[in-house]
Amino acid sequence: MQDRSLLGLVILLGTFVTAAMILHWFVVCRALYKHGARFPTGFVFWRAFHELRLYKDLRSAEGRSLSVYYAAFILSWFNLLLIFGIVMRILWNATHPMG
Repeated sequence: MQDRSLLGLVILLGTFVTAAMILHWFVVCRALYKHGARFPTGFVFWRAFHELRLYKDLRSAEGRSLSVYYAAFILSWFNLLLIFGIVMRILWNATHPMG
């Protein structure tokens, strides 16, 4: 039997990862490119938090709101924790089979 809750979590993860990528590419990377960033910005996932920090510094220097920074930061951590939870759920299902 299929585990529908796991399928729901994976769909939720896909939705939020897509939202985080769109937010990062169209808001954060766009602002960084306007201020001299080079090409790999936005395409190397392990540099996402570094780019967010640069975006925060840029917004603070301009005296603008940090709302988008906080939304992207929270969304990134939520995605990481959701991935961890899904992996734990898969491991639980693998070690404790039903029936």
